[in-house]
Amino acid sequence: MADVTFVHESGDVVVRDVSVRIDDGSASITGLVSTDVWEHIEREDVFGAGSRRRAGALVGDGEIKIEITGSESALTPGAGPFARDWSITTAMRRLDDAPGEVWTGASFSDPPMWNRAAVALEELGFMRSSESDTSVRYADSSGTDVTASADTESRLGGITCRRSIGSASGSSEAELLSAVNHVNDTFPAGTLSYSDGNLTLKSGVPIPEGVDVSEILEALAYGLPGMVDMVAPTLRQVADGEISGTDAIQQIFG
Repeated sequence: MADVTFVHESGDVVVRDVSVRIDDGSASITGLVSTDVWEHIEREDVFGAGSRRRAGALVGDGEIKIEITGSESALTPGAGPFARDWSITTAMRRLDDAPGEVWTGASFSDPPMWNRAAVALEELGFMRSSESDTSVRYADSSGTDVTASADTESRLGGITCRRSIGSASGSSEAELLSAVNHVNDTFPAGTLSYSDGNLTLKSGVPIPEGVDVSEILEALAYGLPGMVDMVAPTLRQVADGEISGTDAIQQIFG
């Protein structure tokens, strides 16, 4: 069986003794890599080994059998094949003390669409508080709570930021709601609302069939918390009756 060298900017990756399966335009390659090569694959996120979701773990020592998938066109003779065109699906080691040939290890799947948004929030200093298959939740030291979600069944994703500014009543609440409406007229990237002492800034996106919206969620994760930071302190003053809604808008937008 032949060896295949995959081109990667961090260094080429040689997969030995490969077998190839073609099915309806998709290709699956199975082969062996040494422990040193596997460490390189994980460290440099080759084939997505460091960023894809992983179920299970590698045990023992010795060579690793990996399976990677890509399109049949990625095997076209010429330059490459390029590692960026392939995704890892399994990584396994043989159990030496098992009867027969038994392999065990990890399976890999696509990361959630909110994954890049989560990385953005961590770069902004947010700390993860909870996670599910469809959403992840973060909070920061200023009291802003952010949820990034992507539900492929409902075909909806989005970023929701929430911060408490205290209760408003009477004329203060009317002034606050007027200021919130003005913010919405000026800031089209999300919708700001006030309820039960909380400001909520939300932006939702549809998820078309087969489309990854992770870049959009990442951009919203970078932008929306900053918008909350900009408006929350001033709107808290309106809720407390210290300034009017008109004064608040003047302070926020100049």
